[in-house]
Amino acid sequence: MDRIEGIDMIVLNLGHARTVHNWGNKDISSPFVRLYYVKEGRALLHMEKGDFELTPGHMYLVPSYAPHSYECEPGFEFYYLFVYQRNQEMMNVFDIYDFPLEVRSNEATQLLFENYCHLYPQLNLPSKDAEAFLKHQAYRDYVQAYMQMADFERLQLHGLVEILMSYFVKHAQPRAIVSDERIARLLDYIMQHLTETITIERLADEACLTKSYLIRAFRQSMGITPLQYVIRKKIQQAQMLLLGTDKSVQFIAQSVGFQDVSYFIRLFKKNLGFTPQEYREKLIG
Repeated sequence: MDRIEGIDMIVLNLGHARTVHNWGNKDISSPFVRLYYVKEGRALLHMEKGDFELTPGHMYLVPSYAPHSYECEPGFEFYYLFVYQRNQEMMNVFDIYDFPLEVRSNEATQLLFENYCHLYPQLNLPSKDAEAFLKHQAYRDYVQAYMQMADFERLQLHGLVEILMSYFVKHAQPRAIVSDERIARLLDYIMQHLTETITIERLADEACLTKSYLIRAFRQSMGITPLQYVIRKKIQQAQMLLLGTDKSVQFIAQSVGFQDVSYFIRLFKKNLGFTPQEYREKLIG
């Protein structure tokens, strides 16, 4: 679990909310890891793995970049914690381990959330309206505010993340790449060179493998080909830049290694169902 211990998370939002009417939203995908503790009521979470009923006394984990949708009934009451991986050159922990989406929690978790909400009211989203949880108008401001906190405050918040994540880490299962250090090193290499053009020849040379063996071993470990993985990570990096900066789509395309902005836009829409500009408008407004 050494890679999990090395993950440094920035806390973006922390708070409590209760829905007042039927509410739902579709086709959500963002760079943030979302943790929820359900206190009361009922909601449905739709993910690629299936549909999950969110029930009181449980915590839920939505990985970064995971497509999902919500349906909430009136009176659905919950605590939330949104975090963001600081070092984007490290591979995503969700590529290394398969985490459960739901774990049984306890009253101590609610007390922990209550205490931290009291300590850090400035991290609460500015509206009690449930729709606010899908929008991040102040995303850059939240990151900047976190970085300006005192050392002891960041340490406290990091401790909260580790405690809550530990419930999920307890049941996490390592993926195949954990036993194949060559593939694991290659994932690190890809993350460190997303701004460049990455070819299968380059990856094979880096891993000291033949192209055919690399493709076969990579697919066995990750379920997709190396170049499909590269495109996925470039698109995810673009998502982060679209939400975290006001840079143009052309600038962002070039920042993730695409000189042809039209090709980048087509790939982005193929992967997410939205153009880059539509994606930015959907999550920021």
